[in-house]
Amino acid sequence: MPRVVTLPAVGRLLAVTDLHGNLADFHAIVARFRAVVDTPGPRPHLLFCGDLVHGPAIEPQAWPEHLGDFYVDQTPRLLAEARELQEAYPQQVHFLLGNHEHAHLGGPRLDKFHPDEAAHLERQYAPGGFAPVRRWMAGWPLAVVAPGAGIAFTHAAPHAQISGPRDLDDLALAGYESTPLTDMASTGPLGALLWARTTPAERGFAFLRALHDGCKVAVFGHDIVREGHWIEHEPLLCVSSSFGCYDGDKVYLDWDLARPAGSAAEVARDGLRRLHPGARPVHRI
Repeated sequence: MPRVVTLPAVGRLLAVTDLHGNLADFHAIVARFRAVVDTPGPRPHLLFCGDLVHGPAIEPQAWPEHLGDFYVDQTPRLLAEARELQEAYPQQVHFLLGNHEHAHLGGPRLDKFHPDEAAHLERQYAPGGFAPVRRWMAGWPLAVVAPGAGIAFTHAAPHAQISGPRDLDDLALAGYESTPLTDMASTGPLGALLWARTTPAERGFAFLRALHDGCKVAVFGHDIVREGHWIEHEPLLCVSSSFGCYDGDKVYLDWDLARPAGSAAEVARDGLRRLHPGARPVHRI
């Protein structure tokens, strides 16, 4: 099964990370996408970089400051609307597999907000009702490449060691149920792309070259950056669009797919936009 999606070298790309059941943030980025769709020009693309699912289950009075603004987890509705959106805009709306989706597909079970996050979500569906969702998720890619822009997108840091895109196509998703979370990033390409929080510069560049010779920037999420983004070093640009952030600090990427990106610093400077421009920044400078 192909696990790498290649975008055209024309049109605009909007990309967000780690919604974790935040329906308001989903609606915010979809509204921007629809606005671009209604603008004359090449077809735009919308990319979700994994972890649409599994939000907090905490009452407002007990909500911790480190999670940013309060919200109610609405993962089932978000997934339903996301699938409808992809059906309405085939070949334009894309979803990367995240470690939280992987928990439904043979990955390690997670207990961030519930003893078993995957089981908690699946119990919210009628018997057999989650099966179509699981089949849909099983087809999500592990990487998206924008050759004209020289940018590659993954859920977590580009820590995987591969010789080419085909190395990702044949990866089995199952068999990780008992793997300790602390070991996942070192279990091979799949674990690295779903769990690694960082990678050395040369290893990151090697991954980019293996995907496409012209790629110079890696955009990913997975980690929480309260300021909205972080460049540890080139070519890494970690973006936080939703989970763990205050509304005024959340950012998304808006990039012309025909514009070559020279560096992560350039992409951050020219491509990041505030998801909620009317909200007051707390940590973002």
